[in-house]
Amino acid sequence: MTPAKHIVPAEDLPNAIALQVSIPFMFGSISLAACYGSSFVLVDALTAVRQNDTTAGAVVSIGTIATILCSLLAGRIADVLGVMRTITLAAAIMALAMVCFASASLATLIAYIGGLLLGIGWSVFYILAPLQIFCHVRAEARIKYLTLLSASQMLGIGLAAPLARALAEAAGSYIAVYCLFAAACLAGAALLESAGRVLAQAPQIEMPAVRLTFGSLVRTFKANTRYPVIMIGIAACVFAGLSTFQTLYATSRAQSADTFFLVFTLTAVFSRFAVAPIIGLWRLERVAAFLILCTIAGLFVLLMNVGSPAIYILGTMMFALGYGLSYSTLNSMVVHIAAIDGSSLAVASQVFTLSYFIGLFGFPYIAGQIIGVGSFDYLLMSMMLLVGANGALLTIQVFVSGGRH
Repeated sequence: MTPAKHIVPAEDLPNAIALQVSIPFMFGSISLAACYGSSFVLVDALTAVRQNDTTAGAVVSIGTIATILCSLLAGRIADVLGVMRTITLAAAIMALAMVCFASASLATLIAYIGGLLLGIGWSVFYILAPLQIFCHVRAEARIKYLTLLSASQMLGIGLAAPLARALAEAAGSYIAVYCLFAAACLAGAALLESAGRVLAQAPQIEMPAVRLTFGSLVRTFKANTRYPVIMIGIAACVFAGLSTFQTLYATSRAQSADTFFLVFTLTAVFSRFAVAPIIGLWRLERVAAFLILCTIAGLFVLLMNVGSPAIYILGTMMFALGYGLSYSTLNSMVVHIAAIDGSSLAVASQVFTLSYFIGLFGFPYIAGQIIGVGSFDYLLMSMMLLVGANGALLTIQVFVSGGRH
């Protein structure tokens, strides 16, 4: 028998999540993020079992499509099973994906199934995990825990590729690597289940139906929530463009793209964990404005760099600081606006994540066209304009909100 929920008014929510919840939740998130990040070595893994690059590309494409489509359906599943139980199920699905990748030598179809399951599991986890934060802590504490959640996810993703390569070299096979990742997924599922049992009895606000419908999508874009929703889509475009074609940029400046990814990951993870306890002290709009300035400054430094490793690192650090904290800040903003306007927090957050996915997966094609017409510098200038557009959207959002907190 499912215990009754402890429903309280929003003002009676605590300012902190108990450690017996936050610690397993964050470690579970790291485990799942690492398993998702293992897709970055999928080409190497499939090549090692005599699959070709085309297969690897098709597997990743299947995962991408599954990610976007399942982000539309995750809320419907959560309405039936409950949000936390659905998240735990997503972890189990990701474990099956890892098993499929470990078994890819048996048949190409198994690798395709793995890509499908990975997209489903990661999409459901990524879009629903923030909902557990919104309904259990006060508004001013949300950004802290969203920042910790995003830091945990970035840490897992960042560790995945180097860890997988080191394990493959030690074990002599990627089969063992993906078996270990499958075990990590199951461990993550156990941690999330443990956190969910405590959360089920913790004070929370009433969470209405979380499913996405066409009507709820339209209402989100008609309300003031549209501003941070569009802004995260644009921010995702900028990150996708810079990271996808980073090798081209690094080659044009006689640098190594590995430097960018290492510096970006370290800076983003460190800044998220470092500022999480204090980021809630400032107004969200001011934090967002500062992050926009950091992002555009980082892109400008990269544009002006003519081959200096130090300037390459500086530009990457500035970009990582600006972009790295944007997701949790804008996510907190969209939920804050939804609460003021009386909209569904769950729907607003899911539409926000959907916009992020669309920008992340959709923009690389456009970026490739821009580079084809000109050069990577053209892409950098285009992305600076996009960040400038985010600044304009933030200004409009502040104006129409009338300075409300």
